[in-house]
Amino acid sequence: MKRHINYLFISFCGVMALAACQDDMEHFDNRLYNTTQQQSILFVEEETDSDTRTLQAQLAMPSTVDISFTYEVDAAQVDYYNTAYSDSAVLLPSDYYEIPNPTVVIPAGVVESSEVEVRFRNLLTLDKTQVYVLPVSIGGANIGQLASRRTVYFVVKEASLINVVANLRENSVCIPQWNNSSRLNNLSQLTAEALVRVDAFAEGRGSNISTLMGVESHFLIRFGDSAIPNNQLQIVGRPSGTTEDEKLTSSDWTVRVGEWTHIAVTYNNVTHEVNVYINGERKTPQSFSKFTEAVNWGRYYAEETESNRSFWIGYSYEPDRYLDGDISEVRVWNRVLTDEEIGAQNHFYKLYSPQEESNLVAYWKFNDGNGASVTDYSTSGNDAMATRVLTWNTVELPAK
Repeated sequence: MKRHINYLFISFCGVMALAACQDDMEHFDNRLYNTTQQQSILFVEEETDSDTRTLQAQLAMPSTVDISFTYEVDAAQVDYYNTAYSDSAVLLPSDYYEIPNPTVVIPAGVVESSEVEVRFRNLLTLDKTQVYVLPVSIGGANIGQLASRRTVYFVVKEASLINVVANLRENSVCIPQWNNSSRLNNLSQLTAEALVRVDAFAEGRGSNISTLMGVESHFLIRFGDSAIPNNQLQIVGRPSGTTEDEKLTSSDWTVRVGEWTHIAVTYNNVTHEVNVYINGERKTPQSFSKFTEAVNWGRYYAEETESNRSFWIGYSYEPDRYLDGDISEVRVWNRVLTDEEIGAQNHFYKLYSPQEESNLVAYWKFNDGNGASVTDYSTSGNDAMATRVLTWNTVELPAK
């Protein structure tokens, strides 16, 4: 009998707790908050004099009445921004922005607001040595706001040479529709470049290989192998009509984890020589003895076989051989660049007139900033495509 009474008591407590929980949910205070990313950076480049960004807010749950509010510049938040982001920004002067329609109404029963434009202008006249911030907060609302999501900070600063890069972790890039494949075929001379920051080299992924770029079973640039360290560059060539790779490497062809590193590889099929440059420094040269062919990278096959392999960035043979890290400034030339050209000031970060470089046959900057497409800035027009949407990261290179 006592056990039965205890059971009824426990059941009663459970029902009361559930009722209390439901009551709390019914009386939960609704809140208004920004869905826009808290920090939005505008990089001012030579050709950028204006820009437009948007703001949008949302309710935690629908309201039974219309919710109205106004987006307003909140100068008092400048100090908070500088403390939170370890910066020394000043308030962007009013001559450089406008919010044409700052008042917003979220109708009853709706949770998401319409978008509000913030327009920036005359940016090229700003002091390039100064960082500016425009804090825009939700104000005048007839409902409470989530304090941590009340303000959006628009930061205006001079652009670095590289501001956006792509991450290739568990991803890869190819050219499924060549606009001009011939420019990457019959390359009797070749220079391939890339700027990378590797988070981790292959280990425990079924192979010891991380792929930079090239064509499996033809001419491939990769890191690691069963007999060499996983951070050591290896150039692999396979003569036509054979099934065996010829592999070149050297103990000084190594790259460190977590550091931005410029890599350049040159090849000449007359001399058979391969040179590797790490951050502009030429390392120990190597030469093929069997692979003496021109390089043919203008390839894509929807279904790959051992004899039909595509050109990839970050992939070879199997998906586990991806490059785990960020990548930028991938270039292919149909000639061997000189030591002076590879080591020239800012060469790692930007080509200032790519359309005027007749020997530049591919130039994927990896600066698109969204989606899976990667623009080719050379005259070839061979835009690339990732196997899935890329992760885009904001950077400032070279570091100031």
